[in-house]
Amino acid sequence: MSKANGWIKITRSVLGIVIGYLIFVLGAWVIQEAILGGVSYHDDLTTIALAGVLTPLAASVGAIATVIIAGRNPWLHLIPMFTLIVAETSYLYAQGRVDGPLWFEAGAGASLIAGSIIGVLLCRLPWKRSHTIRVR
Repeated sequence: MSKANGWIKITRSVLGIVIGYLIFVLGAWVIQEAILGGVSYHDDLTTIALAGVLTPLAASVGAIATVIIAGRNPWLHLIPMFTLIVAETSYLYAQGRVDGPLWFEAGAGASLIAGSIIGVLLCRLPWKRSHTIRVR
């Protein structure tokens, strides 16, 4: 592998992680703040359910972007993103910047991780099917 090729792979990896995480954050913000008007533990069940479905969807889109940009090893690129989700959720809870109990806030972070996993699995499905060797 040439030096230039190595730098391209590193750049794609870093950009994939950064852009994917930005999509996580912006997607969650748009859904929870702009569309649903700010989601709280004290909201009605409909609002919480919508956030619980739409926020992981944003994470799926971010994970798909990461896979496309990075181009290889999707799970390795998601580990830093998962770490950031855990760190951010822990920080917001510790600082009292969220209003739910720990189980609720941990569930919100876990929904982002689950959405990311689903995004990678969905992104990888067509790839695996189109490159399957058929034995007759």
